[in-house]
Formats: sequence, C-alpha cells, structure tokens
Amino acid sequence: MTLSYDIKLKRLCLKGTPAKLIQRFMDDRANPLCIVDHTGEVILGESTQTTRYPIEIEAGKLIGWVYGEPMDAPLLAAFVSYMAQKELESKLLSQETLNKYKELTLLYDLGEKIADCIDLDQLAQLTLSEARSLLPSTADLHLGMLLIDQDTGHLTVCAGQGSLFPVGCTWLSIDGITQQVLNTGNTEIVNEVLSDPRYQACHGTLIDIQAMLCAPLKTRDKIFGVLMVVSQTLINFSAAEAKVLNLLASQIAVAIGRVNMINDRVAQERFQESLKLSQSIQMGMLSTAFPRFNQGSTIDLFAYIQPAREVGGDFYDFFHLDEKTLLIAIGDVSGKGVPAALFMVRVKTLVRVIAKQHAFPDQMMAALNPELCRDNDAMMFVTLFLATLDLETKQLNYSYGGHNPPLHLSKQGIVSLLPGDSGTALGIFEEATFSMESKQLDPGDGLLLYTDGINEAMNIDFEEYGEDRLCHLLTGFAENNAQALVEIVTADVNVFTKGAEQSDDITVLAVQLCRS
Repeated sequence: MTLSYDIKLKRLCLKGTPAKLIQRFMDDRANPLCIVDHTGEVILGESTQTTRYPIEIEAGKLIGWVYGEPMDAPLLAAFVSYMAQKELESKLLSQETLNKYKELTLLYDLGEKIADCIDLDQLAQLTLSEARSLLPSTADLHLGMLLIDQDTGHLTVCAGQGSLFPVGCTWLSIDGITQQVLNTGNTEIVNEVLSDPRYQACHGTLIDIQAMLCAPLKTRDKIFGVLMVVSQTLINFSAAEAKVLNLLASQIAVAIGRVNMINDRVAQERFQESLKLSQSIQMGMLSTAFPRFNQGSTIDLFAYIQPAREVGGDFYDFFHLDEKTLLIAIGDVSGKGVPAALFMVRVKTLVRVIAKQHAFPDQMMAALNPELCRDNDAMMFVTLFLATLDLETKQLNYSYGGHNPPLHLSKQGIVSLLPGDSGTALGIFEEATFSMESKQLDPGDGLLLYTDGINEAMNIDFEEYGEDRLCHLLTGFAENNAQALVEIVTADVNVFTKGAEQSDDITVLAVQLCRS
C-alpha cells in the first residue's frame, strides 16, 4: 500500500483551472517563456535556450523547468511550483480519504466476521486470513498469532502460517523486538532485523529472519499477545501495512477479550451448577428422619445446618448402635468450601464404620484419628464430639476431639456446659489420646450441640455472639421440643448478626428427653 506522489506537469499546464492561470501569466509577459518537463519535452511556449529555472513540488523533487528572461521566468517557475504543490496536497488528501474509507470498511467487515466467533481457535485462524489478505501476495511471509500463557507468562502459538509458527509451540525465549512490543504496547516495523540491536542482544526463537512486523493484541487495560509477520528474505514493509496490521490486531484483541469473558462466564455458571449439585448431595447425606415425640419416640431430636458457602465442612449424625443405644455426632472440618466438604464426607463415613466396631466414644475417637492422619497431605483436621445415649437408663457417655462443649439443659431450666477435657482435633497427631466422660440425664433434660459458627458468629461491630449469650438465652427454656430449641437459637443468632456476612458454617443439634 504505497502513495503515488507523481505530478504530471503536462496535465497541470494543459488542463483545468491551473492551466488557464499559467497560460494567462505567459500571455501577459512581453518576453517569451517556455515550460519543459523533466524529460525535456516542451509543454508550453517555445524553447529559447535562455536561462532556466527549476519547477519543484518539494525540495529535490524536480518536475521541470521554465526558460526565459530573469525578470519573468523565476516568477513563473515559482507559480507553477506552487500550483504543483497544491495539486499534490489535493492528491494526498484524496489518497488519505481513500485509506480511511478502506480502514472503516476493514473494521466493518471484520466486525461482522468476528461477531459470531466464540471459539478462540476459530478467531485466530480468521485473524491470519485477514492479515494475509492485507499483505503483498508475492512475498514469502510467515504469520503467527501468539497469546500469553497466564500461568507461565510465555508466548504460545495459537495460529500460524509458515514453518516459523508451528501451532501449539511455546516460546521459552522471546526476541528483543517482540519483547519491546509486549512491554510498550506499540507496533514495531523492522526491515533490517539482523542489524537491529534488540535482535542482536536476543534473537529468541526466531532465527535468520530479515524483516518483521509485530503488533500487540492490546485492549485499553490488557495485552493478550502479539500478531506477527516475518520474512526470511529481504522485504520492505511499509508504514501503511504496519498501521493496518495494528488496526487488525486492535480489533482482534477486543474479540479475544469478549471470547475470554464468555468462556469465564460459562465456566462460572458450570462451577455454580456443580456447587449446587454438591450442596444437594452433601445435604442428602445428612439424616433428616428425626425421632420425634409426636411419632412415638422416647426422645425428640432436631438438627439444622447452614454452610457459609454453597458447601461446607460442618456435619452432624445420629444412628442406632443397637436397639437401646443412640450415637450422636457433630463435627467441624477446618477450612470452608469444597475441600472441607470432601474431608467432611470422609469423616462422616469413617465414623459410621468405626462406631460399629467399638462400644465407647473415646475408643471410636482413638480408632478414627489415625485414619484421618493417613494420606492427609492437605493437613486438614476436624473437631469432633461423639456421644452414646442409653435410651433406657438415660446415661450419656461422650468424648471430645477439640470440639466446643455442648450445653446441658436441665428440666428445671438450668443451663451448663458438659464437663470434660476438650481434647485434640482429629487428623493432626496420630499419637493423640482421648478420654471419656459420663453424665446421667434426667427425664425432661435436653442437650444442645453446636459448632463454633454459633458462638463465634460476629455482628457488624465484629463482636462475637459468645457462649454466655447462648446460655443466657436458654436459661429457663420451658418447651420440651427439640425443633423449637434449635429455632430459638438460630433466630437469636440471625438477629445478632443482621447485616454482617456469615463467616462460618452453622450447625445445631438438639435432643430432648421425654419428661415422664
């Protein structure tokens, strides 16, 4: 794409308004004048072979002479030069207007083509096809679209034409010219690559090339990579070609950003769907067939769980070891989200298996802990409370694994913490030991088990809910109903934390013994 600066002196002097003005100037002079073009052809007048004066459209750009006397010939030469310069300006303006039109047409056509591109590979192939159509068809060129790997920072060939750009190839070393394009975000045109000091300092992956055009794939706030054209033979890329390539690269960069945004959104939606499914599976693993007084049970039991995220690490469980013994468990896995949920599933599954093999909670803890320590590269752990309740004698045997103590609610409305050593969380030390405590419950008594999402719940002033507030809330609680007990606790916590984000999983399990 080159501009033609040729001004035809013959056309200038014989056609149009400039020709009339030149002819009038010559007619008004007493002395003869003659205009000759740069080849020696006489355009106007008769050659007198007197002194000649140059006609130039710019310094060093000679298009003819004026022959004549010193009084008139210099004036005519200056006048014709002026008219030629105006002709050139008009021609350049027309050429630039045409170029702008072509650029707008390119933008429009390219916009239509990339509108339906939602695949990066398809977009890359389209980019190279468009770039090739804008360059000299006779040149032996190599084209490549290279994107920055977000993990390594290296350039990877997304699409290529020619042996220098094999698709999928990662450039571990980048030449100095390309590196400057990435650093500055400016297009580079280099027609003598071998003598360029940036290339001499580091040629990278590109060896023995003669010329290079390199445009950044850049939006306002991000550089995705480069669009590159190189030649192994001598060639002179023009500034106009560099401009058009940069224009193409800018449009493609916007399309890449749009494709990435669409892909990110699709991935996020898929992730959210996966989380919803995971939440459904996790909640489905928790027992909801609560024994209730109104169903003829000798105990009333109810539980509630609310993960801080879609899935969490809290869990509860209850099941019969035999006809008269009920096992009750509540646990809190370190961390949140999917990793905590997966570890929770492991803990809950092992509790069910091991509980069938041992009679007392401390024995269950001792058998469970080494299993959780094994292959625990993520160093996750769980605080756990295990208890067995004899439904006939009402004796409660329990063991702590670093968990906060449950509350004992006497039938007289007195609230107290279940005594005992808090013990060590499971999954940390294989050598950890666990003790067992026992407490005789009376008819009408209740238990409230909870995770630290209750006592450590914070309000907007970063104050914790605390055990004292919980004990005060339940002192004098008269209803012999496990669900009502859970609901009054969760409702009070929600009022306390109103406006603050839930910082941890919340789990509450209540047990009420029949009054008679």
